[in-house]
Amino acid sequence: MGLIQRQGLKYSIINWGGVFIGALSTMFIFPRALEEYGLIRFILDTSMLLFPLLSFGINSVIIRFFPYFEDYEHKHNGFLGIILIWGGISYLLCMLLFLGVGDSIFAFYSSKGALFKQYLWILLPTMFFTTLNTILNQYSICFKKIVVPSLLFDVSQKIALPALILSYLAQWITLSTLLYALLVYLGFVSVGFLAYIIHLKAFFVVPNFKKLDPKLRREMASYALFGLVGGIGFLLVSRFDSWLVSTMIGLKNNGIYAISAFIANTMEVPSRAVIGLSLPLISRYWKDNNIAEITSLYQKASINLLIMALLIFGIFWSSVDAFFMIIANSKEMETGKMVVLLLGLGRIVDMATGVNNYILNYSKYFKYSYVQILIPAIISVILGLWLTPLYGMVGAAISILTSTTIYNAISILLNWHFFKIQPFTRTFGSIILSAIIAFLCAKTASLLPMHWLLNAILVSGIFSTLFVYAIWKMQLSTEVVNLINKTLKKI
Repeated sequence: MGLIQRQGLKYSIINWGGVFIGALSTMFIFPRALEEYGLIRFILDTSMLLFPLLSFGINSVIIRFFPYFEDYEHKHNGFLGIILIWGGISYLLCMLLFLGVGDSIFAFYSSKGALFKQYLWILLPTMFFTTLNTILNQYSICFKKIVVPSLLFDVSQKIALPALILSYLAQWITLSTLLYALLVYLGFVSVGFLAYIIHLKAFFVVPNFKKLDPKLRREMASYALFGLVGGIGFLLVSRFDSWLVSTMIGLKNNGIYAISAFIANTMEVPSRAVIGLSLPLISRYWKDNNIAEITSLYQKASINLLIMALLIFGIFWSSVDAFFMIIANSKEMETGKMVVLLLGLGRIVDMATGVNNYILNYSKYFKYSYVQILIPAIISVILGLWLTPLYGMVGAAISILTSTTIYNAISILLNWHFFKIQPFTRTFGSIILSAIIAFLCAKTASLLPMHWLLNAILVSGIFSTLFVYAIWKMQLSTEVVNLINKTLKKI
């Protein structure tokens, strides 16, 4: 876990900076332009939802097969060129398909609102940049470097979007100009990735097709098909809610939903670091058939991510009422409180199971991942279409919580069936019990008569102090305890 800790710490510091900026935007900027922000989120989230189809599963192929091409002396056999050609051809084929059905799609969304009718076309170039940037991001991660890719792919967006919306609110730019500027920003991200890959001395785009022997081609094609179906399934489980809310109950509601989802998604910052660095290791461990290292990585990641999930969620939920009193447009935004709770519980489930979804995906049994993802994806679609018209945003959030839980449960069962490994250790119960006791103590303190803002600060402080102290005192995580000890020594 040494490499993961070093890169993960840098990643977390940078991303928590992004979260801080995002939190300010979520509280004071986005709620003032709910419909416009809902449109932007619809465009960005739909692009990601369609990415597996646009790239024909290349996302999963990159990390899984890079170790077979990795060879600096032979310029990594032009692996970058291979995946760019692959992604380019797939994107062009999808665009040809879109030409056949585009009029029907446009007519459907035009009936949903004026903003859809006027700006739906922005989705096409956005899909191009999403495809290119995601491919370049995954290629960069292959070199076990996640800090700069995170700055480009994620943190920069947390700066760009509020800056653009602030300019729009100040009437310096029109909504049309904002959306054009969004495309320019995505183009700059592409340029940034290319520059970083050149900096890594990994910009080799001349493919060595001799390396693609018939056996390897078949394996890559088979894995890509899995990536296509599995990627669509995963995004249906994790991102279908945003598309559903936009389409069924309007862009303004999607603005509220997206802001609520951002609050829940802040819990994922530590997991992005761990998962981003674990994927190349899992791929290499499977290549070497090193089950012991996979098991160790699996269980350590699960323990540490559970601690972080409970800590972040407990701090926020113990003072949730104060947050919704501070946020701009609070009366409308308060409808998203239950969405935060449901999506937050989903993130806890997802983080508590660590990297379990990827262990099967990168193994020789990866085809069984169709079962792993398709069942919860179908459940997500059915529940979403059923519950969203009945309960609005809460219905969409219920569908995501349910499908996320089923997805991870199936992953655990399959990993146990094939490899006899699972993420849970005896410390899990102690961690969860410590969080519950700390939360109850904190909520008891909230009964003290004082100003609501001071009360919120006190309650969150009590929860975090008690929970972290319990982890440290009972030695529930070696990595977290070492981090606390180092911090105390410096202090």
